[in-house]
Amino acid sequence: MKNTNCTLRKKGKTEFGALQKKERLYATLAVIPALLLFCTFTYWPLLKSMFYSLTDWNGYSTTYNFVGLDNFKAISVDSNMLRTLLNTVYFSLLSTVLGTIIQLIFAVILHKSFKGCNVYRTLYYIPVVVSFMIMSLSWRFILQYDGVINSILRKIGLEGLAQDWLRNPKLSMNMIVLINLLQSAGTGIVLFMSGMNGISPDIYEAAELDGAKGFTLFRKITWPLIMPAVTITLFIGITGSLKIFDLPYMLTGGGPLGSTETIMMLIYDTAFKNERFGRSSAMGIVFFVIIMIVSICQLTYSRKREVEQ
Repeated sequence: MKNTNCTLRKKGKTEFGALQKKERLYATLAVIPALLLFCTFTYWPLLKSMFYSLTDWNGYSTTYNFVGLDNFKAISVDSNMLRTLLNTVYFSLLSTVLGTIIQLIFAVILHKSFKGCNVYRTLYYIPVVVSFMIMSLSWRFILQYDGVINSILRKIGLEGLAQDWLRNPKLSMNMIVLINLLQSAGTGIVLFMSGMNGISPDIYEAAELDGAKGFTLFRKITWPLIMPAVTITLFIGITGSLKIFDLPYMLTGGGPLGSTETIMMLIYDTAFKNERFGRSSAMGIVFFVIIMIVSICQLTYSRKREVEQ
């Protein structure tokens, strides 16, 4: 009887192992097409850009010359590269810091149940699904000298404050940051609310029994437990703001005086307007490395502060 049981167990383990192998095989076969598409449209263009960064290709000709690291040497002393990089960093820092604070405040407010809360949640998320191009054109109409904002200022007797908000070098980038915050706030709010929904009410009850309340409750309980959501929100915010292109391109075209030109706009202009695709590829590679380093540092820092419930 014991031998029979042992035989049945071995047979069962063998069949289970064979079933696992089949599942792995089917899973691998299912992933291969998606993996091929991903590599074709992601890694292959990256490799081609690396190749073209070592040439003087103009983007149209069938011939080109290898120039080695000349493109990288040229952009290292290019004042436009430094200026646009500083503009991009300023935009990214301001958007990420202010965006995270604003999104977190609204997430805390909207997380509570009150009359009409679902309506407000929907209203705050609607701008996320609207095209950046449509939003940009709308805001350009609102902020121009004869736009809605200045018309309101004139009607209430504050015509002295009226100006072309997007043509003032001291204000233009800040206005783009403000528009970006209004456009993208919904994503962060949803992520923070999802993190809060995952916190067990028992934890809050235990903390309240220990005397925690108000901001102390948020700082000691809510903030540490929503760190995974913070990690994702910061990652999306930083990478997205560093790669910003469409919003300043549609609103200001990089002006006035280059005050809103981002590095992605410079890469675009270098490739398609100046027909220096090789140098543009070199800029793209350098910027890719910068984004990769920033992302790794941010993810490492944030994940160290995540705690489990």
